[in-house]
Amino acid sequence: MSNPYAQSVEYTRFGPWIDRVTEDGEIPRLFRDHPVDLAAAHLVLKVPRNIPRRDATPDMDLYDHLLIVDGTELTVLSRDGHDADRRRPAPPRGFGVARIPLDKIVALEDSVNLLHGRYRIHTRDGGGIGFAFSGSARASLALLTDALRNAFSTRDDAAATGLAGRALAAATAGRTADLGPFDAAGDLALTADLRDVTLAHPAVAAWACHTRRVLVPTGEGVAGLLRRMGHAWSPAVLQGAIIGGDGAALEVVGRHERLTRGNAPVHSASRLTVSLAALDSITVTDLAGYADAAAVTLASGGWSAVLPVPRGSATFDLLAAAA
Repeated sequence: MSNPYAQSVEYTRFGPWIDRVTEDGEIPRLFRDHPVDLAAAHLVLKVPRNIPRRDATPDMDLYDHLLIVDGTELTVLSRDGHDADRRRPAPPRGFGVARIPLDKIVALEDSVNLLHGRYRIHTRDGGGIGFAFSGSARASLALLTDALRNAFSTRDDAAATGLAGRALAAATAGRTADLGPFDAAGDLALTADLRDVTLAHPAVAAWACHTRRVLVPTGEGVAGLLRRMGHAWSPAVLQGAIIGGDGAALEVVGRHERLTRGNAPVHSASRLTVSLAALDSITVTDLAGYADAAAVTLASGGWSAVLPVPRGSATFDLLAAAA
């Protein structure tokens, strides 16, 4: 039988924020059947449903996920199903359990566009897990990134560092990026995001960067002309980014979409954290449709991420050297 008091307390405290759980009574009632050793856990976070406060009711299960990080694995408890409405009945209350060994995690990614946030945990087999969250709670998820990042091996152990990680270490030795151009370009949000990273990890340094720029489309004949006309009306913009890191991880700070179309200002943010020990390869190819940009692919096992970067930039020079 459900506990009316627990329902009332959970409803009263509900909001868009992601809270740290330190006491048994703070565990969402849906997940209390799962044994959680708070004393042994390094971090426990509860992720609320991404709904307005006015749409919440005391009888709802108001949390989508419970994230538990201990010394060996990440456990993710996720709410099943939906709430009842006039068109469909509610499914049986319950939750699923996913366990990811920490040594299988190769990359962490969070992005926010206004209040729409997305967090992804990537594993070496190309799988992983992801969930949505309110963008107002992004700072709390930095705790999760820090806890999982701490499990990454350091590149001081050459045997434990991926081939590409060692190449990147050689390419970044003694390298420091000049972030001054971001002041003139108005991308101060990116330098602020990097500052947040370095506050948690003082060894992180900015290695290279590029500010946003408009790309020139390629194409010949009538098709090329039409494509250039379309880009004149809605230009392709390669958003700015900062590449940095330390002995454990590569950090990429940028926007939620690295390549956008249109003239509207972009007020979004993203952070990609990649384990250097797990980084197998860095490859550089042409960015389809644009001669002045390249596509840089970071790969680890079955996982990969593509970073569009402008040719001739410090970012391109650094990643091409590592490749």
